[in-house]
This record gives sequence, structure tokens and C-alpha cells, in this order.
Amino acid sequence: MQQIIRFLVEHPEIIEKLQNGTVSLIGLSEVEGKAVIKVFSESTTPLGYWM
Repeated sequence: MQQIIRFLVEHPEIIEKLQNGTVSLIGLSEVEGKAVIKVFSESTTPLGYWM
């Protein structure tokens, strides 16, 4: 999970694609994927949320 979060922090353009459903997060459950999208949508410091 931490590697996915770091990747998304380094590539914020992927967040929009996740929100649009054009990409998915392999290795995460649907609930985990929704949580990641929610955190990135609401938080300015997503890594702080997960640590």
C-alpha cells in the first residue's frame, strides 16, 4: 500500500484517472481503492494520512 501511495504522490495525474475510472489499482480491494481516492481528493498531505 505504501508503494502505491508514494507512486500516486509522485504522479498526481493518475488520481484524476482513478476518479474517472480509466485506470485501476491492481492489488487493492475495491474498498481500499475507494479509500485511496477519497484521501487524495480530500487531503493536501495524503502520506500523512497513511503513516
